Order: sequence, then structure tokens, then C-alpha cells
Amino acid sequence: MKIYISADIEGIGTIVRQEQSSTDGREYRWARKIMTAEVNAAIRGAFDGGATEVVVSDSHNVGLNLIPEELDPRAFLIMGSPRPLSMMEGIQSGFDAVFLVGYHAKAGTADSDLIHIFNRRIAEVRVNGIGIGEIGISAGLAGYFGAPVALVTGDDHAVAEAAALLPGIEAVEVKKAIGAYAARCPHPEKSRALIYAGAKRALTRRGAWPLFKMGPPVELVMRFTTSSAVDRVMRMPGNERLDGVSVRFAARDFLEAFKAFNTMADLIELVAYI
Repeated sequence: MKIYISADIEGIGTIVRQEQSSTDGREYRWARKIMTAEVNAAIRGAFDGGATEVVVSDSHNVGLNLIPEELDPRAFLIMGSPRPLSMMEGIQSGFDAVFLVGYHAKAGTADSDLIHIFNRRIAEVRVNGIGIGEIGISAGLAGYFGAPVALVTGDDHAVAEAAALLPGIEAVEVKKAIGAYAARCPHPEKSRALIYAGAKRALTRRGAWPLFKMGPPVELVMRFTTSSAVDRVMRMPGNERLDGVSVRFAARDFLEAFKAFNTMADLIELVAYI
């Protein structure tokens, strides 16, 4: 049984502020160790639950967060960027199930830690009328390639979002958010124990794994924080401006919708002012 793990940092237990999640933050070096330890808990749970292969995608920032020499040696690591499928690069090679570890809630979620969708200039993403964040984007790519999501870990709002979008998923809460930059956190050892148990338990519930498939076709609507962001993404063929801060892209399928989304996310990051 092949398991794919996509790991972000904002939904890791005891990670609550940008001083920890930003690569230039004063607590980032420590945060890397905490992130690696939680991913290791998921890897151990996967192997103890019957996995024969585990591939981990380092999916925060440019993909240089997990500490390779501290990662469980049984796992393969995808790191660095750019890469075609971003947070889900490698899923196209075929997997039985997906774990989303350390994920956060979508932009606009009240009282949830470190929320955004790829970057802080994207206010909302809707696919076929359904609002999604990075959980939904990753689940949609997994579903496109036939892989169900078995486990999501993060704060209370992230796991609630996952449970609503992906009924039957194993959801592991590692902290309770208190606004955007604070949380009530258990000791890291307790978070890791919860993740290990959740990962192992998830693999016993194969029939319950939700496959998140959209379309075809797929309508992508993106709302940005500024009208100048739309000015920039309108350079991309196929976009239709809906209003001052929103665009629509008609895609053949979810993969094409993701490519359009990812291109727009990059375009609005090209300059510091926007």
C-alpha cells in the first residue's frame, strides 16, 4: 500500500505565528524540527498500519523545511521548487491514499491559525461553486489522480473544514486556535501520539476514504485582495474579469483549473507592490 504525505507547517502543533513559519523567523529552525517530528509520527503510523511505501512532499514555502537526516529513513522525500503540482508533486505516480499533515484552514476563516491560500493576496477560491483552500486544492489533485484522502491534521478549524469537505476522513486536531496568531497547544509529544494513532487508524478504514473529484468541466473563480492583482492575472489567456477583484477561468478538468490557479498565484507574487 503506497501512501503519499503532503506536509505544510502552519497546521503543525505549537506553530502559531510567522516568527515560526517564515524562513527568516527567529523560531523557524526550531519549527523545522517540530514539523519533521510530526511528519515522522505520520510515517510511523502509516507503516505500522500496513503501508509498504511512503513518499513525503515538503510543501511549505519552497520545500526546504523538513530536515532530511531526521526524517524516517523508510520514507522518500520530495523537496525544492518550482514543481508542476506544487504541494502535491509526485501524486501523479499513483498512490492508494493521501495524508495532509500540518494543513491550515482556508483564507477568511475566523479564529484560525495562519490562514491563507498559497499567498496572502488570494482572498477566496471557488471550484464549481464550492469554496476551498489548500485542503481542497490538494484533495482535488489527489482525486484527479485517483487517490483518496485518508488523514488530515491541523488546528480545530482546519480539521472541521476537512471533515465537511471530505466526509469520512480521519481528522486529527493538534491545537485549538485563538484568533489568527495564537492557539491552545498540547505538548508536542501528545500531538505526535495523536497523529501516529490517527494515521494508523486511518489505514484500517479503507472503505471510508473520500475521493474528492470535481467535474469535468471545472469553473474556477478567484477573488483577490486588490484590483491590481486582477490587472496582473488578466495577462493570462482564458481569464474573464468578473468585478474589481475577481476572475473566472473555465477549465476542462481539475488539473487544468489547478494549473491556472497556480499560475495566477505566481503572477501576483512577481512584484512587492500590488
